Amino acid sequence: MKSIDKNIVIASDGKLPSAFREAFGRKACVIVHLQEDAHRKTQGISHPMDLAGKIRAFQDVDAPVAWQRALRDSWKRDEI
Repeated sequence: MKSIDKNIVIASDGKLPSAFREAFGRKACVIVHLQEDAHRKTQGISHPMDLAGKIRAFQDVDAPVAWQRALRDSWKRDEI
């Protein structure tokens, strides 16, 4: 088995550069290693904590643990 190991930027059209021409039309096992920071930047997120304070779904919950327990208790009541 032969390996072709190149650090490249895959074009937005998804086509591989000519450095991989030897593999074109042949059966191959493909492993892709993405740089974590580059992937996050393409999504507009550089760090997960960038989302802190932006999710408003539970902003009215004062006691999260009590809220979860009440929710679970309501599920148990529905089962009976």
